Amino acid sequence: MEENTYLYRSITNDLRAAISAGEYSPDEMIPSENRLASEYGTSRITVRKALRILESEGLIKPRRGKGYFVLSPEYSRFTLDFSEKPADSKTVYLEINVVPADEDIARQLNGQQGRMIVVIRRLILQASEPESYDEKFIPYVKGDPVIERELHYSQFPDVFTDKYVPRRIWTQMEIEAKQGPDAVCAALGSESGSVLLCVSRRVRTLDDEIIGFGRRWYPAAHGKLSAASEYHMEG
Repeated sequence: MEENTYLYRSITNDLRAAISAGEYSPDEMIPSENRLASEYGTSRITVRKALRILESEGLIKPRRGKGYFVLSPEYSRFTLDFSEKPADSKTVYLEINVVPADEDIARQLNGQQGRMIVVIRRLILQASEPESYDEKFIPYVKGDPVIERELHYSQFPDVFTDKYVPRRIWTQMEIEAKQGPDAVCAALGSESGSVLLCVSRRVRTLDDEIIGFGRRWYPAAHGKLSAASEYHMEG
C-alpha cells in the first residue's frame, strides 16, 4: 500500500475505476466517508480529499445529509482540447504590430473603432505545409509589455496572467465555416474566396470584459477538430 500521504490517490483511482466499470450506477450512493476511512485505514480528511477530486471530475456529487451519489453521464456535452501549437509544428510570425482597430475587430473586442490594439499574426506549418493561420488582437495599454509575453507563452489566456488572477478569466469559443480573407487564403495556399474552418476565441474576465480576441483559420485539408463526451476515461 502507498504511504498514507498519498493514500487519497488510491481511493480516488479505485472509486473512479469502480464507477467506470459500472459497479456504481447513476444516482447510486457510493460508500460513506466513515466506511471508506475504515476500509483504507485512514482519516476522513484523506477520504474527503479523494472525494473532492472525483467531484471536480464530474463523477459524483454530494447530497446534504446523505452522502455522495454517482452522476449520470451527459453525452451531449463534449470536451474539446485546443492546442495553440500542435505537436511537430513550426511557427512563422507574419506580423507583430500596434494598429488602430478596424470596425470588425473593434466589435469583437466590444471597443471603439480606431482604438489602438496589438495584432499578432502567425502561420503554423506542419511538414513545411500551412496547417493554420492564427490571429490575435489585444487592446493596447501603454507601458504594458504584452507583446513580449505573447512571444514567450504558447497558450492565449496565459498572456493575461500577470495582470489578472488566472481563475478569474475564461475563454469563449465559436467554430464556423466561413469565407476566408484573401490574405489568409493566400497564406494557406487556398484559392481566393475559399470557405475555411474558423475557430474564434474571446478571453473574458468574470466581469464579462473582453480582454483579447483570437481566431485560427484552417484549410479543408486540416480543418478537423476532435472532442470527447463527458466521462470519457482512458482505458
